[in-house]
Amino acid sequence: MVTPPGVSHEWLRNLANDWRGWVGKQMDQLGIADPGELRSPSPSLPDAIALPAVDETWYLLQRYAPGSSARVRESGPRTLVLSGDVSDADACRRALVRWLMRRARETLPGMLAEVAQQTGLVYREVNIRAQRTRWGSCSSHGDICLNYQILFLTPELARHVLLHELCHTVRMDHSPRFWRTVARFEPELDARRAEMRRSWSLVPAWLQARA
Repeated sequence: MVTPPGVSHEWLRNLANDWRGWVGKQMDQLGIADPGELRSPSPSLPDAIALPAVDETWYLLQRYAPGSSARVRESGPRTLVLSGDVSDADACRRALVRWLMRRARETLPGMLAEVAQQTGLVYREVNIRAQRTRWGSCSSHGDICLNYQILFLTPELARHVLLHELCHTVRMDHSPRFWRTVARFEPELDARRAEMRRSWSLVPAWLQARA
């Protein structure tokens, strides 16, 4: 490294560290990735995020930018860049959850509409939320709420969850009559119900560990 007269190497190193976060933030805003800063995720975060419900796998890269909040952006086909203070695993998980919520809002409403069209069942509106213990819910007014983690289910189980909530627009309970309604559109109902009892195991451990 060549320095101007009277300028020490230590001073230049400190200056570079001070400006490193600002430069990274500007590159994020411009959509520019610095190849020298891209790295594989830490062991507490995934290398890739598989979303079987929508037949997608997204590969994850990290770019360290100290002083910046963790954020996720899509960069190229099926590639995510996680930038910011990537040493903060909890902040990184929250950033990934925000991206998953966006992806769920982009995909799950259309999937619900398709199942509704196939079955003739009618709902009023759909919302996507982060639910801890339920895959979905349906109000007496026909408003359906879906858990963004449906993205981690198999296509068959994802459809079963959507169908289940649509059938609640007809019956709000879990009576035999309700299950007969579900069975009209789900020939393998017994198998699906058995699979749903193990469905939470399909949610990746890194996501369950979030703070």
